[in-house]
Formats: sequence, structure tokens, C-alpha cells
Amino acid sequence: MSTADSTRVTGLLPASTRVVELGETFSTALAGRFLERLGAHVTRVVPTGEEVELDTLGPRLGDDKHGPSAAGVWLRQNKDTIDLDPRAPEARARLDDLLDDADVVLIAGTTSRWSEKGIDLDDVRRRASGAVIGHVTAWGDDGTRTHLRSNELLLQAAGGFMNLIGSASREPVRLGSHPLRATAGLLVLDGVMIGLFHRQSTGQATSFETSEFEAAAHLEWKIASVFQTGQPIDRRGDEGGGPLVARTRDGHFGLFFTPRDWDGVKEMLGDPRLDDPRFATPGSRALHERELKELVEETTLPMSKKELYARAQARSIPSGYVATMSDLLDSPQYRARDSFQRVEVPGVGAGEIPDAPWAVRTIDDLDEEDGA
Repeated sequence: MSTADSTRVTGLLPASTRVVELGETFSTALAGRFLERLGAHVTRVVPTGEEVELDTLGPRLGDDKHGPSAAGVWLRQNKDTIDLDPRAPEARARLDDLLDDADVVLIAGTTSRWSEKGIDLDDVRRRASGAVIGHVTAWGDDGTRTHLRSNELLLQAAGGFMNLIGSASREPVRLGSHPLRATAGLLVLDGVMIGLFHRQSTGQATSFETSEFEAAAHLEWKIASVFQTGQPIDRRGDEGGGPLVARTRDGHFGLFFTPRDWDGVKEMLGDPRLDDPRFATPGSRALHERELKELVEETTLPMSKKELYARAQARSIPSGYVATMSDLLDSPQYRARDSFQRVEVPGVGAGEIPDAPWAVRTIDDLDEEDGA
């Protein structure tokens, strides 16, 4: 898999930085991807015969239902991969060499799981004693949940995120993509960069542990605070007034307004029927959710989602349209910022993947822009 040259500059780490991914989850793979974009050399170590999570995620690329995972193509870009049997002496010696030279080690999975595969994580830490080590599990490294399966759906269910969308009268639905696991990946990246800074400043390596479930608690902190103070936990529909997802002529548009935004919503939509007492309060809007949506869609169906987005932005109303891949790839902002890498995927063809969500600019760059 090759990558075309890009004008976007993302590297900050020395080219000699070595990262080892021991095992793989979405979160550790994302942290490794961003470390690669920061300039590190990243090596994935996958135990022989292990089903790798990213290979199970859709969507698939190409016409074949068994084509490569889009998430896998993105998150493994420019990484080396080593498939080895941890119990084989030659393979273990190769792993030891990688750990000896590592600046960063990302460990995915519990201590007990790695022990079953023949790897003692204490031995890994001793071998990589000069590295920053991040250990990431799904539910924690010990306790009653460590054996449980994990995926984005389960994390959102356990973390309370299914309260954010959907109708109270329907089955729960999850937020799209992988927001909780991506958050965990960003927290891992934070831990690594803090650790590298600490090592540079003091000469001492460090390690940290986190879990994807902790990332959910970090992101949706309001649920934990409500629970700890003994307040009733909101159910879907209790708040009323949002999110309200309405159809448009080219897709869907979501209003995530709070009660104080209601007057602005009415002004934006321009329908006097919204002054009906049935829609006067959050509770009454929740009770008459179906009628409210029908009225709103009489206005939104003839309009484009981007037109509605602009109207809501002008009134500071929290909102967003459901973006398709074409919307994202054609975004003038993303294009102006050179936000994609062009790649060649064997058996599929050429395509684009997201680059790092940052660009490095120097004083010289700013001087050139000022001169222009």
C-alpha cells in the first residue's frame, strides 16, 4: 500500500522514534496512526492466528464483501506488520529486539489475555525499560468486567451515550463511527506525548494505563456527576427540544438545541404553527415529538441541509447535517487544508484517507504568508 506525496507537514518527532504496537484495537491503532503522522516509525506486532479487530470492521473497500476494511487501511497506513508466535524462541527474540529499541510501546489487552498467549507484560516492561508504555484495555485490567467482549456499541450502551439520540418509543441506536474508541485513542496519544516530554526533560521513562470505558466516562462526564449526586438519570426524550433530526431535499439535518434556543429555532424555520402551546416547553415538545417533526419537515424538505446549517449557525443554534463521504471529500475547508492522503490499495485502486488533524507551521511559513 503506497502513499502519494502530500504538501501537508505533520511531523514533529525525531525520525528515529520507534513505536511498537503490541496487539491492536481501534484505540491503540488510532494512537499509532497519529504517532506515525508525527514522524515515528511504527511496527504492529500481531500474534499468529489471532483475529485482528480492525479486519472485522466495515465498511469494506472494493466490490468484494471480503475486501479490506476501510478502517484498517486508514489506521495501518505506513506501519510495518510482524506476525509472530510468542512461544517460538526465534519470534520471541525478534520481539525482544523491537522492545529493546522502542521509544513507545502500546499494549492492547489485559495482562491475563497476554499471559495466555505466552507473554508476561512485566517482562515487556522490563525489556522496554527506556520506553513510554501505554497499556489499554476495554473495561480495565482487573475486576468483574475484564472478560467481557468490547466494541463501540457496548461501550456506548454502558457509557450512557444511547441517551443522546433516538426516540424514546423505539429501540436504542448508537452514534455513528467510533467516537468512544477514538476518544480513547486520543487519550492514549496524550499520555504518550506527555511521557515523551517527561523523558526528554528528566531522562526517565514512564508508563500509564487506561481503558476504553474510562474514555466514555471522561467524555460523558455529566452522567457520572448526575449519578454521584443522586439525581434522576435522564431517559431519551426527557429533555425535549433535541436532537431533532429532520429530512431535507438532499439528506438529513439535526438540531441539537437546548430550551433557550427554541425562539431562535422558530425564527429560523419561520412557521407560526410552532407557537402552538403543544410545543411551548421541553416536556410538551417531547410529548408531541411526532407532530413537531412533521411540522418542521414541511419547512426542511424543500431545503438543502447546508442551507439549514448556515441558518442555524447564524443564530448560534447547535446543529449539524448528516455528512456523506462525498460531503466530506468535497468540503472546501478540508480541501483548502490538504486534509487527505491519496493511497493505492492493492486489488481496489486509488483512494483518499484522512491525514492527521493538524498541520505544522513554522515562523518562516507565517512570514511567507504575510509577504504574499
